[in-house]
Amino acid sequence: MVISVFALIAAVLALVAGALALVGMKGVREPVSKVDGLVEKTEALEARVAALEQQLAPKEPKKAPEPPKKKGNPWDDFLADYNTLAVSIDASQTSQEACDRFFALHSLKGIICLDPAATVEGKAAPKFVEVAQAAKAAYWAYAVEDMFAVVPNPIKGYTKTLHEKGGMKETFASNFDEVDKDVPRIQVKLPAIFTHDNGTWIIAQPGIVKLLDE
Repeated sequence: MVISVFALIAAVLALVAGALALVGMKGVREPVSKVDGLVEKTEALEARVAALEQQLAPKEPKKAPEPPKKKGNPWDDFLADYNTLAVSIDASQTSQEACDRFFALHSLKGIICLDPAATVEGKAAPKFVEVAQAAKAAYWAYAVEDMFAVVPNPIKGYTKTLHEKGGMKETFASNFDEVDKDVPRIQVKLPAIFTHDNGTWIIAQPGIVKLLDE
């Protein structure tokens, strides 16, 4: 293929030289049509050379398509910040102040469960109500579009009382039965999803909590 390109280039040069000689030499009286024919052949050969050079030019390897980015959940950033807070606090006043700041920063709502055994039309519907202060709440609710991502109050940890009487087992799946004791630190794997309409809080989807037994 490379030799063919060189041969074509040589032919082009020869034709060009011939055309110039015919036009420029004194005493040569070739018909104009012959010169025009040489020009046409020269242009045709030049086009073929350009096409061959393009074929021989190294081609850039095709890039593999990038895999589509996994779409995250709208509460991912909030949950990451929450878990960082949850593993770093204790029962001190400093930790409570950190929780109060976190509560205000994310515009959270505090809720407690008044009756985990409540039903509506024969279906389980634990009764939750809103409270104003972060410290009094058993759960924190983070607004996400038309629903709420709900997490436990990290200061309270996970206790047997919350599990049995505070709505925790209705709101979250957990490893409490394996640990079988109060645990001060927790990690939320998946927040519970609540709806809130006319003051009524309803569990749309339970969350998942891991008790960090240290």
